[in-house]
Amino acid sequence: MSMKEVLISFTTNSKMTWFILSLGSIVSLVGAELATQRILTRKESLSSKTIAFLGYSLQALLTLPLLFLLPPVERFKIFEPGIFVSYCTVVMLGAMGVIAYLQSFKVKNISISIIFASLSVVVSTALGIFFFAESVTPIKFIGIGLILLAIFVLNFNNSTLEKNHFFGLLAGVIYGFSYFFDKSIVQIVHPFAYIFWIFAGLAICAFIMNPVGIIKSLHIKSVGLSKLVLVMAIGYILYNLLIFFAYSVGGEVGKIDAINNSEIFLIVLFEYFILKQKTQLSRKLIATIFAFIGIAILGFYN
Repeated sequence: MSMKEVLISFTTNSKMTWFILSLGSIVSLVGAELATQRILTRKESLSSKTIAFLGYSLQALLTLPLLFLLPPVERFKIFEPGIFVSYCTVVMLGAMGVIAYLQSFKVKNISISIIFASLSVVVSTALGIFFFAESVTPIKFIGIGLILLAIFVLNFNNSTLEKNHFFGLLAGVIYGFSYFFDKSIVQIVHPFAYIFWIFAGLAICAFIMNPVGIIKSLHIKSVGLSKLVLVMAIGYILYNLLIFFAYSVGGEVGKIDAINNSEIFLIVLFEYFILKQKTQLSRKLIATIFAFIGIAILGFYN
């Protein structure tokens, strides 16, 4: 068996459960988001739109070799008429979701924005039930509810509701639909092909939205910043690949979305053990316990 056949067989093996893949995706997402946070807070940082373009472009470049692990017919399956419409929809939703999410952070307190954005779980769960015939059980809703409750406990602090907070709600709705389309596509298109084309499409879309600004600021001023951009790109690649394979082996879009939203609690643990941040410790501890119970329920009780 060739290396290419081994890789394809390994990544499509049904014994790699959706839950294990989802847990791996959380770790990858945390790494990517911590790198993104470092990029945005550096003094010589790039603009957020330039970072988005660089990130998507680098991710497309790094995933291009995966495309050639597949037979030619699989590489361009995304362009079949019915699939291509869904693909274009995902690219459009992805671009709109990023814009809405960033806009929701233009407030005095981002806590409500995070809570609203987490409601993507409600949308993705409903779509999964109606279109993929995913499970409708009390234990599933309890698990999802505990994760959403944990996010609420962690972020709610009686802050004033501002109009830009509702962009977080819009982002949540958009992301919920985007995850639904992701799953529908990877049922037909191999994740290796899909991940390349989705990043390529988002890179093009990001550039079209602000070509002049990106060209003017398209430079990386230090080796350290270059490394962070690379870490960010690799983290998001692993995150998306693991999620796509989780879908392809039967993972429910609502459960996976809920588990992905719990990545914030790994960041809380990182801040506590590594950065020694101990503010609001009791609230963080309670929220983290709720989240881990929710994850366990979703993973072990089907």
